[in-house]
Amino acid sequence: MTSSASAAPLAPVNLAVPPLAFEDTHITVAWEKPASYADITGYNIYANGTLKGTVSKIAWPSGITNQQLYYDVTGLTPSTAYSISVRAYNSAGIESASATVSQTTTATPTVINVTSYGAVGDGATLNTKAIQNAINACPTNGKVLIPSGTFKSGALYLKSDCTYQIDGVLLGSDAAADYEFGNNRFPVYGTTGFGTVKYPDNYKALINTCGYYTDWNARTGYVADNLCTSPKNIRIVGSGSVVGSSGSSADASNSGYYLTTLAHNQRAAQGGDNDTGDPARADLLSLTGINGLYVANLKFSLPPDHMLFVARSSNITIANINANSWPTASTNGIHNGDGIDLSTAWASSLTASGPVGLLPTNAWIFGSTFDNGDDCINLNAGTSLPGTIAATPVNGVKIFNNYTLHGHGGVVLGSFTAAGFKNIAITENTFNGTEIGLRFKTGTNRGGGIATLGAGDFGVRALDNKVNAITKRAVVVMSSYADSTFANAPTPGIFHAIEINNLTGSVGSSAYAIETSGSGGTATNSTSGAEHYNLKFSNINITAGKGFTMYNVKGSSANTLFTNLTSTAGTFAYSSSLLTSANFVGCSPTPTGK
Repeated sequence: MTSSASAAPLAPVNLAVPPLAFEDTHITVAWEKPASYADITGYNIYANGTLKGTVSKIAWPSGITNQQLYYDVTGLTPSTAYSISVRAYNSAGIESASATVSQTTTATPTVINVTSYGAVGDGATLNTKAIQNAINACPTNGKVLIPSGTFKSGALYLKSDCTYQIDGVLLGSDAAADYEFGNNRFPVYGTTGFGTVKYPDNYKALINTCGYYTDWNARTGYVADNLCTSPKNIRIVGSGSVVGSSGSSADASNSGYYLTTLAHNQRAAQGGDNDTGDPARADLLSLTGINGLYVANLKFSLPPDHMLFVARSSNITIANINANSWPTASTNGIHNGDGIDLSTAWASSLTASGPVGLLPTNAWIFGSTFDNGDDCINLNAGTSLPGTIAATPVNGVKIFNNYTLHGHGGVVLGSFTAAGFKNIAITENTFNGTEIGLRFKTGTNRGGGIATLGAGDFGVRALDNKVNAITKRAVVVMSSYADSTFANAPTPGIFHAIEINNLTGSVGSSAYAIETSGSGGTATNSTSGAEHYNLKFSNINITAGKGFTMYNVKGSSANTLFTNLTSTAGTFAYSSSLLTSANFVGCSPTPTGK
């Protein structure tokens, strides 16, 4: 029931300070809408009783808006306790009760300027050793500053309990030799107890958390340390940019895609476009094994492969970044140029008996813009038998107030699904011109899909998201993604416990509003026990396109229910062997069994 304009709206809920989202002069808070929110116009934010700001709608460049659900409270005093309150207000200006959270700002940090260690911001000098020496000198709770200028570097290795502020440009060297080789994104794959097929090696990233030298000054005695679990409390912030290479050009092996100059060089150094050379390309940031990560306000571009690869980590905040892997001259963007990959979760060790000390992922991704050559926001939970054994699900992710442009998918779960996903909340995002808005993808040998749900857990909830000019599907739930090269998981990958409510917007004339499918993508491909189930979609209104195709989905109407799904064009088909008309309420066009 909605309150009247003369009554106070309900208060926001679950107000929190995301992981590490506070420093000496600011605190970021985020919240969720209450159960009834149609009368909420915006939110007022108070610090120790003083109004600090007001938010209402985020207006994206396309003119589409989302209700803003976060605020960065600035102008604060170091080492000071604050009580931050958020109150909803309605069109009459009447406020709700307060949601309140407490947080103390950090002390003013000691600042290490990289220029004090000999770094030169001329865009030509190779500054790897100078910047690394500055990093190594960072005291606990200190800050490393890359000031204005363009600072070229090879692979850098971050230190725990430090802030890295990039106000200029950190530019990646184009030379493959400036990046150590042997970084393994999934280091246990192919080792004892985890199968016999090794995950391909690749170059270290421009910014890394795993790996070190026994002699930093000489930069000798490199140790890959791909299973490191000691990094903690790392902030990467600033008003500047991280640029992976000097430029990009067409990838002759993948028509329409581009590679950066560095990626071309790395691939050539490892054998070319083959099973060794192509996977050798580095990520732009390889942030692995971290307990406590905050990345905010920076621009990232021209990655050799993925942009931000965050693996085996927990307590993560990604806020207000711009991740662009779509060169303007490209028709498909940078090959494999995902915006962010959030992979598995932190554990003190991984054994063939399962993880030790496993933490929930607890990740927050918000306020960011993604324009990418592959998936924009991708969650993956390991693949096939090794991923099943590792058993590190992606558990607890809040994705809200983001804007995606080019990309294969806006928010994507999979295709690495072995350990499963749970407690994934996707709220108030806009997918504009993206191929697919919400993309759930797995394969027959990949396993998992949704992790085991305990009391209080849910699978995936998507609420109040918007799509515009989607080129393929607003939503897809599929198990027809190509199998991996690793040994089969014990059971096929499938999805269940997905709720999508209040999705509106448009798709292209050749695109589907929603498509669900099995291994063959048709109505007759269902394998008993391999169907998706417990899907609840409601209030989905899509303009144009080819309508709805609901295959390879089963369940009684009590658990699998599609309510008020409408499309202005196309048809609505479903598998009559798996569903009945009772599974559909208020849908248009009229659902027809096939």
